[in-house]
Amino acid sequence: MDLLIEIFSEPFIQVGLAASLILGGICAYLGVFLILKRIVFVGAALSQMAAVGLVVGHMIGHQIGLNLEALAFLFSVLGVLLFWLPVSDGSITKESLIGYTYIFASALAILIIAKDPLAEAENIDLFSGNILFVTRFDLFLISIISGLVFIVHVFFRKEFVFVTFDPTTAQTLKIPARFYDFLIYLTLGIVISVGIRSAGMLFIFSSLIIPAMIGMTLFQRLIWIFLASVISIWISSVFGIVFSYKFDLPTGPTISAANAIMLLICLFVKRFLLRSS
Repeated sequence: MDLLIEIFSEPFIQVGLAASLILGGICAYLGVFLILKRIVFVGAALSQMAAVGLVVGHMIGHQIGLNLEALAFLFSVLGVLLFWLPVSDGSITKESLIGYTYIFASALAILIIAKDPLAEAENIDLFSGNILFVTRFDLFLISIISGLVFIVHVFFRKEFVFVTFDPTTAQTLKIPARFYDFLIYLTLGIVISVGIRSAGMLFIFSSLIIPAMIGMTLFQRLIWIFLASVISIWISSVFGIVFSYKFDLPTGPTISAANAIMLLICLFVKRFLLRSS
């Protein structure tokens, strides 16, 4: 208990914990849609697109009057449009387009960082990030954006669920399925573009995928899947920060590892309970 008091009495850890709870929570919620729509790697590809925006912003953003978050958002929206628009060439599938975008954006981000003389000096780490370095302004921005995204999803909850489970029927009933599909992609891109600078790609992508897997492992009802997903990343954030502080480990990867271990425990417990019954 004394260790927990010591750790969470530090102001920078309090801010980092709040950021991981808010950002991880909204990612876990959105991740359920990624799993249900079977577009898991859209999250990874959009993260890489946002990363390209960040490194471009770091290199030339000040010259064109845009900050890092604005350019990350622009590149994320570009990725959203790319994945949302229908693929007209029959030889190219949506999955292959997502894979191509991920590879191209990853290579481009690495090449730009390699040519940016300040990137290494300023310790630009797009993969791991450093959520404990989040400022209060960053936390405020994350909170506002996450809150707005959540409000949009509450307002259009039924429509989003409908077009996710049965887009064909939605179109038959004259429901603008493609519009709601675009909103899902757009909210995902917005959250990624805001969070990737502070938390890094690993934290963002793992928070989109692993909590949703935990929710679907434990429950079948959608409301419980959403709740379990969010709660799992909250628990992992607390444990991850404690372990990263105690053993001097990078925080984002530690939280992601804790969440992955939690999934293994849930799978083991579920299998054990099934065998017992």
